Amino acid sequence: MPSEKSVAMLLKIEATKPSLSKSEGRVCDYIIQHPEEIIYLSVSELAERSGVSDATVIRASQKLGSKSYQDLKISLAQDIVTPLQAVNEEIAPDDSPAAVVEKVFQGILHTLDSTYQILDVSLLEETAELILGAEKICICGLGNSLAIAVDLQHKLMRLGLNATAYTDTHLQLISSSFLSERDVLFCISHSGSSKDIVNTAALAKQNHARVISLTHLGASPLDEFSDISLHTTSNETRYRQIALSSRLAQMAIIDTLYTLIALKKENSVDGFFKVDRALVYTKF
Repeated sequence: MPSEKSVAMLLKIEATKPSLSKSEGRVCDYIIQHPEEIIYLSVSELAERSGVSDATVIRASQKLGSKSYQDLKISLAQDIVTPLQAVNEEIAPDDSPAAVVEKVFQGILHTLDSTYQILDVSLLEETAELILGAEKICICGLGNSLAIAVDLQHKLMRLGLNATAYTDTHLQLISSSFLSERDVLFCISHSGSSKDIVNTAALAKQNHARVISLTHLGASPLDEFSDISLHTTSNETRYRQIALSSRLAQMAIIDTLYTLIALKKENSVDGFFKVDRALVYTKF
């Protein structure tokens, strides 16, 4: 049942629903019946549960007065979620500093463990083989995923692989324009719903490049263009722009891939020493 806090938004949806198409009305029905659940769902997940297409969810969101589905989720979250929950879902107003520390660390440990539990080792091995055999690896990440993309580039370069991280949307599209079947695009997006990342993946697929994605567990628009979909999982709500503990889970997956590739690559140890010698004069 919807909470009293969400009544205003739900009344607006109820009032707008008669002017929408039948399929758009199904989206409204699901939102009205499950308002607290919506803030956790990607556009693809809501489309699947409503029995409509992603495009229908987006149109319905816009006709309800939102700029996008993400905008609609934020509007619902503002009615449902407290300011403290927007920072961390587990924190209470009267928590002591010690309790805050414990809850943050426990949340991180839970995310790492739950991500570990869903990992498909064969999929990670396939990803490592794909990256190792690629002529060029293009890595894309925006916002909170930017640091993860740069970290992956750094690790792959240390292995002597031709990897570049692009954190500008124009450069991402330009680089994807020149990818081929010999290349790999690695997309990092917690939501899997970033328009720029999805567009970059779609362009890479048109050019027959292999696409690897790293997202939160669950269906997303990015999955449609991914040959391999890797996932993290956490309790963080997916309307949030800053996913905290899930970022550490992403880094754990990146570290795992780095290790798998290093073990598979011939002379990788010699490469480590070569890099160390090159960097020796950068430290006292």
